[in-house]
Amino acid sequence: MNQYSDIIRLTEGLLVVIGVAGVVYAVFKSQTTKQTISSQKELIETLTTQIHELRTLHLENEKAIAKLSGQLEVYKEIPLKEIGESLKQLSETQKKILSKITK
Repeated sequence: MNQYSDIIRLTEGLLVVIGVAGVVYAVFKSQTTKQTISSQKELIETLTTQIHELRTLHLENEKAIAKLSGQLEVYKEIPLKEIGESLKQLSETQKKILSKITK
C-alpha cells in the first residue's frame, strides 16, 4: 500500500508541476502577444505619420514642379536672338556715349 501512496503522491506532484508550468506558459504567451500587438500598433502609427508627411511633401513638390514648368515656358518664349542683338546695340550705344564724353 505504501508503494501506491508514493505513486499517487508522485503523480500529484507531477500534475502540480505541469499545472504551474502551464500557467507560466500561458502568462508568458499572453504577455508576448500583448507586446507584439503593442509594437505593431506603434509601427502602424509611425507608418501612418510617415505616409501623411510624404503625401504633404509630394504635394509641395508637385506645386514646385508646376511653378518651374511655368517659368520654363516663359523663358522659352523669350527670343534669344533679339536679346543678343539688343545687347550688341546697347554696347555700341555705350561706346558712342563714352566716346562723346571723353572728347
